[in-house]
Amino acid sequence: MNGTDPERIHQEAIIINGVSPGGKFEESVMNFLRGGVTATNYTFVMSGNFLEGVNLVSDLLTQLNVLSKTLPVRLARNVDDIRWAKENNGTSIVMGFQSAEPIEKNIRYLDLFFHLGLRILQLTYQRRNLLADGCGEPADAGLSLFGKEVIARCNELGILIDLSHVGYKSTMEAIRESKHPVAFTHCNLYSVNPIPRNKRDDQFKAVAEKGGVVGVGAISRFLAPKGGQTGVSLSQYLDQIDYLVELIGIDHVGIGLDIVEGMTAKDFAARQGTFFATFPELKTGGDFPFENYYVRGLNSSANIRIITQGLAERGYREDQIKKILGGNFLSLFQKVWSCNGQ
Repeated sequence: MNGTDPERIHQEAIIINGVSPGGKFEESVMNFLRGGVTATNYTFVMSGNFLEGVNLVSDLLTQLNVLSKTLPVRLARNVDDIRWAKENNGTSIVMGFQSAEPIEKNIRYLDLFFHLGLRILQLTYQRRNLLADGCGEPADAGLSLFGKEVIARCNELGILIDLSHVGYKSTMEAIRESKHPVAFTHCNLYSVNPIPRNKRDDQFKAVAEKGGVVGVGAISRFLAPKGGQTGVSLSQYLDQIDYLVELIGIDHVGIGLDIVEGMTAKDFAARQGTFFATFPELKTGGDFPFENYYVRGLNSSANIRIITQGLAERGYREDQIKKILGGNFLSLFQKVWSCNGQ
């Protein structure tokens, strides 16, 4: 363990989860607090038009305001809000969209969402929209002119561009188009599991060369070819962190668990007819049992300490562990968000 104390490191570290894709909001916040998670890119909007997006943002901001009256939690508009959460043994919520659909054809809607708190924008989710192609589109077209306009405005406002569910060609074009670093907030290795949802080595290198960060996801069926059927161990999860550290360097690797906090077996059954019916390609490998959805022992942010323990057991130094747990994402947020004085 190289003389490190995992619990002390965990308590001292700023821990940032690259994405939480929604779910039960109050339970999510409680799990973030239990796990010592300092900040989470929380999915306020997955898809939908402008009005739907406004309503979803309004609902979650209302819930957040209520919780903040009794819990140490706040919206993270800048890195100072994240540092506040650390200093107060609390947690902070970064407003993220997993698709740009709510801005419709109006770039001014992007400005409005920014003023409401939007700080991370994924260009598209799996499918084609007005900006780009998702990784579920077989045509794999690149950015549209509007997509380039949105990227330019994100750069001006200080919104981090997320490319996790974006198609290969659109991803590479977006990296080149952006003036600021970009991110894969939650993804896994195509070299281990060659599915369209996963990212290739040249994509990882391009993100790192731009100064960005890659968050490693904890969904079993993405981590391994038969992960949904056999389950995936923490060791297999850490193997992907090791691989990326070797490929792109310690300064560009983070965690992006992609865990729906509080999901039950009943919720999972319902997803068969909703989420998986809409995006059947994300059911990679076919049917799988609920207990194999996530890495064994890592089905909640409340259990995130096992990553710290695992990294220490693998011989990572204290400074390296702190970078992976959240230091790298914090530095990225500082670079991107500060361009607008945030």
